[in-house]
Amino acid sequence: MPKGKFITFEGVDGAGKTTQVQLLQQNLERHGFDCLVTREPGGSPGSESLREILVEKNKYDWSNLTELLLFFAARKDHVEKTICPALEAGKIVICDRFTDSTRVYQSQGNTELKELIEYLQSRIIKLEPTLTYILTVKPELSLERTNERKEGDWRLNALTRQRLVNVINDFSTLVRDYPERCVEISTKMGPEESAKQILEIALEKLS
Repeated sequence: MPKGKFITFEGVDGAGKTTQVQLLQQNLERHGFDCLVTREPGGSPGSESLREILVEKNKYDWSNLTELLLFFAARKDHVEKTICPALEAGKIVICDRFTDSTRVYQSQGNTELKELIEYLQSRIIKLEPTLTYILTVKPELSLERTNERKEGDWRLNALTRQRLVNVINDFSTLVRDYPERCVEISTKMGPEESAKQILEIALEKLS
């Protein structure tokens, strides 16, 4: 079994995941933990190459199935090359997105795709987080923050507002589906207050 612990952050872009990943790393390191921060898709040289392809989704017009398989190919390399070695070394791995994002974005409510995701996760990836934070944000704020960036989120670019609402709700559903590891964090209280709550939960879980 891995010696370290695996923590993930999920939610739509604009929810503040990148900020909270950095704050949790800083706060845990102050408590003496050795942390590694990574992201998906990406996190290893091979996975970063696949990320560049995935960002060009509109260029290639991937089907949901094709995109799903690309995500899992990137994830497998990421787990093998980055996450598992860090866990074996006793590190706390903090990852911006993991399989939960695939469950929400690539399944599209399709039962067969959902079953395929769970099959690939259990038989190929074989790793679930110790703790997952689901960050919540209002749809309008998510779109506003994302549109301010130079590189927009390829997931959001094609979403209608209603579809975005559905995605946010689907992330919240993960808390019901995986209550042993998923916890919902509202970001409306501000980044520092959210970070304090996130740290308290992490310290309890890690102890």
